[in-house]
Amino acid sequence: MTIAGYDSRITVQNRRLPTVAHPITILLSAGRAVRQWQARRAEARALESLPFDLRKDLGWPAADRPTRAL
Repeated sequence: MTIAGYDSRITVQNRRLPTVAHPITILLSAGRAVRQWQARRAEARALESLPFDLRKDLGWPAADRPTRAL
């Protein structure tokens, strides 16, 4: 005879099919994504405005250095 134990139980909620998100939730998540993008861009601009020597010490690439096209 074998006894099997599991750490988590399969509940009715876990077996339900995913539901369609509410339109307000979609708009809120889109707004959150835009705000996160704006914050990342503002941080990048702040780093790019630092003096070259300080950016070099931080390991930030030079703004005037061309990127290689693959």
